[in-house]
Amino acid sequence: MQFIPYVIRKSNAEEIAVGITPATQQDLAATKGDPPWQTDWESDYLASPDIDKFAMKLPNGELIALGAYQIAGRKAYVYILYVESAPKSNPTMMSSGQREYYGIGEAMIAFGIKYSIDHGCRGDVVFDAKT
Repeated sequence: MQFIPYVIRKSNAEEIAVGITPATQQDLAATKGDPPWQTDWESDYLASPDIDKFAMKLPNGELIALGAYQIAGRKAYVYILYVESAPKSNPTMMSSGQREYYGIGEAMIAFGIKYSIDHGCRGDVVFDAKT
């Protein structure tokens, strides 16, 4: 089964296929741009070698989300440490509440399940809800 993640553009309800690939140092550094992201993706905590970071990008290369995943419990499950949308799609950072893209969180969790399957963890994932 092929995994093809997508997001929905708010303005016209268009479904847009996105790519989710290992995050580069350039992706992490971009989170300090204007406006900056909520999380310091270059922190010592997230720099741990047992945490894998992935970037979600639009076909034009625009970074719209990052996720941090960790195989835990002797390969029993994948722990989704954190998922964050870019500021223009992050409702906690917007005064208007009008996100540019929807479905980012769902796609990043679905990716976590795929990541779990690919690493022998049977699709099991664990995460702590932020709210």
